[in-house]
Formats: sequence, structure tokens, C-alpha cells
Amino acid sequence: MDLVRASLDHPGKQGQKRTESPVCQVVIRAAEADLAAGGADNVNMLAVGAGVAAAGLTAWLAGERDVDTADIISEFEKTATVNGVPPAPLVEMLKTLLTGPTGMDQTAEFMVRLFHGDEEAFYDLIVDLGGYIASCIGLLAAHGISDRDDTLEALDDMLEAFFTN
Repeated sequence: MDLVRASLDHPGKQGQKRTESPVCQVVIRAAEADLAAGGADNVNMLAVGAGVAAAGLTAWLAGERDVDTADIISEFEKTATVNGVPPAPLVEMLKTLLTGPTGMDQTAEFMVRLFHGDEEAFYDLIVDLGGYIASCIGLLAAHGISDRDDTLEALDDMLEAFFTN
């Protein structure tokens, strides 16, 4: 939830160094803890939690709008471009989570490939997931579906259930 709260409270600012971003700081702390422990548990848990939150919120938005999750992802892909280029790893991860076969296998394979192929892109993906989650929370509030606090509570419950089952 630290990633989500940082993404909501401190949206990226123009001209700000990436390493100074509170969202990036969450990822940096997880990576530093992993380096100290000689593993990757913290970063992996952060990525999994962010992915689960993104998938849950996307499904919630799709259900409320009576559309398929693929429609939400397509809409996001069209609007979330940077210099005409969509955030490819984020879109691809969302597609593996929500439009492919059920289960997490294809998402796990995607994440492992990304981590081993471009570790920096893997960390960027976690940051981008935070921004996407914040956007979903904002959309739920803007459409009068759920205010920020209620959505955060539901998200916290969803993540707790996911990690305890």
C-alpha cells in the first residue's frame, strides 16, 4: 500500500529527478532491502501486489462500466502515451493479467523475462503500476463509484486476502 499511497499523494512532477520521487523511493527501499538480504523478495512482493491491485481495479472499473477488461486496457493504451508511445511493459503486463488464460503463469513468465532482460524496466514497471492504480482510484471517484478512502480500504482487503490465501 506504500506504493499506492505514494502514487496518490505525490504524482510525478515535471523536472523532478526520478530518484526524488516518493513512488520511486518505495521501489528503491524494496530493492535496497533485497540487496541487504541477498534476495528479491521485497521487490517481487511489491510487483505482485501492484499487479494484483491493478488487475482488481481494472476489473472493478470494467464491471461498473459494463465493458470487458480488454476495453479498459485498450482505452488506457490510447490515452497513456508518452511522446506517442504507450508504456509497453505496463500495457503488456495488464494484458497478461486480464486478457489471457486464467492464472498467473503468463504474468509470472512476463515479469521474469522483463527482470532478467532489463532490470531497470522491471523497476519502472512497478512505478508505472503505481501511477496506473492511482488513475483507477481517481476514475472510480470521478464516476461516483467509490471515493478514495473506500477504494483504499477495499484494495487493502483485496491484497490481504490475496497474500493470506
